[in-house]
Amino acid sequence: MSDLSLRVGNVEIVALSDMNLTFPTPLPDLFPGTDAGDWQPYRERYPDTFDGEHVQIEIGCYLLRSGGRTILIDTGYGEGPIESIGGRRGELMDDLAAKGVSPDEVDTVFISHLHSDHVGWNVVERNGELVPAFPNARYVAHQADLDHFRRPEVQAALPFPFMDRCVESIVEMGLFEAISEDTDLTPEVRALHTPGHTPGHMSVLVRSQGESALIQGDVLVHPAQVTEANWNCIFDYDWPLSTETRMKVLEDVEAKGIPVLSCHFPAPGFGTVERNEVGRYWRVGFGP
Repeated sequence: MSDLSLRVGNVEIVALSDMNLTFPTPLPDLFPGTDAGDWQPYRERYPDTFDGEHVQIEIGCYLLRSGGRTILIDTGYGEGPIESIGGRRGELMDDLAAKGVSPDEVDTVFISHLHSDHVGWNVVERNGELVPAFPNARYVAHQADLDHFRRPEVQAALPFPFMDRCVESIVEMGLFEAISEDTDLTPEVRALHTPGHTPGHMSVLVRSQGESALIQGDVLVHPAQVTEANWNCIFDYDWPLSTETRMKVLEDVEAKGIPVLSCHFPAPGFGTVERNEVGRYWRVGFGP
């Protein structure tokens, strides 16, 4: 295992980065109901997740190799520029190249949910036309998210339009596969419905040779939520359900000692849910 990869039994997982940025929404607006004092313990515990009154956030993805299959979990913001975050451009394709991975190798793009920072590199523009960034892949996501983000009022509330470019184009190309229940992507990799952040949000459980790990998607977007499980961010669609799902996931990974991978925590997002005299907390890394 390197700092950016790990093995879960026979499954290799490689952490990838599309970008790291200071998110423009101030903390009290990003997590309504919290104030500066609430965050102080977490500033001390997780200093690299803050930039003044803002969150410093990773836009991460994961590459899985399992049973001869190559699966990419999420595709970041995309080639950009993304004006709502300061004209930033995604770097996922460069990171894949640096790690010796060709887009042609990917046979499944699994999308945890259809927010803009998870679908951006579904496509690229070539000679004025959109083409799949991963030409040999099927793109998989939950039907409930496709239905939800197709609603005009939902699209109108998004920071910038992306559905036509990044999702509907893939549907029109015949490359999109909608699922509606927990689904095995390989015998070792299972997509689990973990709704709340979005209606069709899914996490990915890897189980192989008696070992497990959970790629949790956006059930948690900041390490503080491991302790403050009732804190919801403005992007959580259903706050009560989001809290319920977060509680269930945290209880499960703690009870079973399952390592957790988190795309928005500092790269590579590897860690565990531990408990001390105060309560649960996020412990960075898997070492002793």
